[in-house]
Amino acid sequence: MKIKPGPLLASAAAATIGSALFAGRAPDTLLTARSTEHAILDPALRLAEAFPPPPPPPPPEVVVKGPPSRTFRGDAKRRHRSPFHGPRALPTATILHEAAASIAAMPALLEGGDLLVASLGGALARLSPAGDLRWKIHLGDRIYASPLVTGDHAVLGSDADRIVAVRLSDGRILWQLLVDGDADTAPAEAPDGSIVIAAGTSLYVIRPSGSLRTRIRLQRKIYGSPAIDDDGTIYVGAQDDHLHAFTLAGARVFRRDLGADVDCAPLVGDDGAIFVGTDGGHVFAFEKGGALRFRADVGGFVRGGLSLGLDGSVIAGVYGPRPGIVALDPTSGAERFAFRIREGGPRELGVHGGPLVDAQGRLYFGAADDQVYALDSRGSRLFTVPLTGDVDAPLVLGPGGVLYAGAEDGRLYAIQGSALPAPTRNGL
Repeated sequence: MKIKPGPLLASAAAATIGSALFAGRAPDTLLTARSTEHAILDPALRLAEAFPPPPPPPPPEVVVKGPPSRTFRGDAKRRHRSPFHGPRALPTATILHEAAASIAAMPALLEGGDLLVASLGGALARLSPAGDLRWKIHLGDRIYASPLVTGDHAVLGSDADRIVAVRLSDGRILWQLLVDGDADTAPAEAPDGSIVIAAGTSLYVIRPSGSLRTRIRLQRKIYGSPAIDDDGTIYVGAQDDHLHAFTLAGARVFRRDLGADVDCAPLVGDDGAIFVGTDGGHVFAFEKGGALRFRADVGGFVRGGLSLGLDGSVIAGVYGPRPGIVALDPTSGAERFAFRIREGGPRELGVHGGPLVDAQGRLYFGAADDQVYALDSRGSRLFTVPLTGDVDAPLVLGPGGVLYAGAEDGRLYAIQGSALPAPTRNGL
């Protein structure tokens, strides 16, 4: 989990305490490509010399084909739904890969079952379904955010203050863009092929070639990944306590004050409504035009992103003092169910983001107690899998029902199960 600066904690102390307990406003301005493209691209060329691409390894065994885009929380609307069926019960966890540092980013799944896995050591690796290393590159600093897979390459950012496009076949860097601040949010692909990513206090709209189209400056740091609707409208929250909506050209659609930091990736619902969580412990819903639909109190920080159940429920991962997940009615905000992994504990520890939703509506998520949980669509527990590190990264579901979990211990786990047990109502 990336701990934000602030009065609540020092990140090292929080990580130590959490392990013990869980083993227990200047106006926004728009800057276009005409005025910034050369300023950003020229330093990027110098940076390329400092980080030369690796020599090409032998070609991989699997040819990359399939959907045009794979990204953080499944799609540009950040719904976190999977077309596959997840494990049901009697699960076993095996170590598929060991990175040199924690895994905080959701892996990307390629056609044929290969995985792209990023770590806080700054490495991006492509693995076979069996965990064999096909290639690995280093991007110079920590990678917190998931890659976007589009066509024959992946786009991602790092804390080296740059965004890169990496060829899937051999890991070579195709283009890179130097940005002002840590690029620790996940990119999203717009309907016209533009790539939208936040870094520092700015939102960048990038052409498929890697050149800058639009840059939008906000007042405070952006920790949440942007979401994009079918019409190209961009939604993003920031630590200026606002939810922002822009066109791809950078024109403002609306801005709403939510009263607390907005580090949660927005979710675009099936009806076009926008849902987002805050550090004020609330989930907000807005109509397409920006009118407030509801505000629901879920009792803890909501970060990382929301999920959309198959029945339309908006599902939030919630931090302490009652960490767990909470499902809300998408129209009224009324609570449909809550699953708490424990009662009591620090406010800065809990469930970082909503669960993965499989093809039958089952829910899968990790937590800061070193566990992966599986629930049915009504919130009853199916099983729990103990691991050896916090699981803050969103889970990934592959064909054949294999669930992949990246953990703070630097391991990527493959979880598989079989027959369905009788559900239990809560995790307490």
